[in-house]
Amino acid sequence: MTRLQWNLGTDLTDFELGASGARAVDWNGSNALGFEGEHCVPVLLRDPLGMDSFLIEAEVACTADSFAGLVFGAADEKNFELVYVSASNEWGLPNLQYDPVMNGSSTWQIYHGPSYQAVAAVPPDQWVRIAVRVQPDSASIYVGGSSQPSLVIPNLLHGRVSGGKVGLWGSAPSTIRNLVVAQIEPRPHTERTPDSVVRPAPSVVPAWMVSKLPDQTWIEAPVEINGTLNLNRLYTAEQGAVVQAKYSINLAERQETWLRLGFSDRIRLWVNDNEVYAGEWKWEAPGFTMDGRIRADQIRVPVQWRAGSNTILAEVASIEGMYGWGLSVRMGLK
Repeated sequence: MTRLQWNLGTDLTDFELGASGARAVDWNGSNALGFEGEHCVPVLLRDPLGMDSFLIEAEVACTADSFAGLVFGAADEKNFELVYVSASNEWGLPNLQYDPVMNGSSTWQIYHGPSYQAVAAVPPDQWVRIAVRVQPDSASIYVGGSSQPSLVIPNLLHGRVSGGKVGLWGSAPSTIRNLVVAQIEPRPHTERTPDSVVRPAPSVVPAWMVSKLPDQTWIEAPVEINGTLNLNRLYTAEQGAVVQAKYSINLAERQETWLRLGFSDRIRLWVNDNEVYAGEWKWEAPGFTMDGRIRADQIRVPVQWRAGSNTILAEVASIEGMYGWGLSVRMGLK
């Protein structure tokens, strides 16, 4: 079976460095690839891989404030599957993340929790092995010398991997060496329901009509399995970009409920033309306090629903231009 290998310190001609801020370095006596950029630009192998089932692994070194990881299934430098680690942190927070990059933005504020994150032993400024066993529809992630995966992604969020490019990703200061890509035996395919069409929890708005301002071209967008409308799937999240999202529902009788809302980065929300909430939520610090992650029960507001037609309208703005852009609404209806 095919096996490819690069030390990454002296053999970079097969790779596109682009705007990644990466360069060959000597780190603690080892030839390696050092990252000096800050966000989301990968180093990609120039040619598509041509394998659907493969192992990709490398040794990485980073701090609790930097990240280093592996890229696969890349359509281009703005759309790819990404797995990365940071060094273990003082809060015991997850430091292994599956973070698919969509239209140039990471999405960790949308995809978080035990389905997408794990705690892994990653000492700061030491070489640690990270490996991903990729099948066309899934990925198993290994950190260190463990034979058991630290995290399993049963449904890759870009869909099935078919060819595509592989590569590396990091933020300053991080270093990667000894990249290996090896073909593996395909696992028998099991038909699964894609995450993006799995029915979310009861009373979650299941799909929205969306339009990026100033356009008034409306398209339907289903929410993810966690109930979040991922705007990064649809649009580039430039700073200041605004999307309108609307949803209509008919009720047999009047109800009064607590509407629960999560969002990133800034929102105004109306129910039946009455503004019920306006606010901002973006990255400020690790942990729950101002981390910008979209949580369905982040905000709670009282809403009076009328018998007949009801409409929710949201204006969601991208302030950071990265990390994740979207909203989740639970109506609380019986």
